Amino acid sequence: MEREDSRIRLRDLKRARERESKHFVNVPLDYETKKRLEKAAHENDLKMTVIMKAAIDQYLRDNGY
Repeated sequence: MEREDSRIRLRDLKRARERESKHFVNVPLDYETKKRLEKAAHENDLKMTVIMKAAIDQYLRDNGY
């Protein structure tokens, strides 16, 4: 019975993780924008994806989404 409960909890955790999975968007950037993004990421010790996510989130909030 205890094994069954553990198995069910593990299955539920896996399903929750799948719901939180990341969704990727390919964004073509011009050379200068890409270089600026790389520089900002390097100087602030962040990943480029963190900066892009924050920028997109800010844009959406500013425009009522």
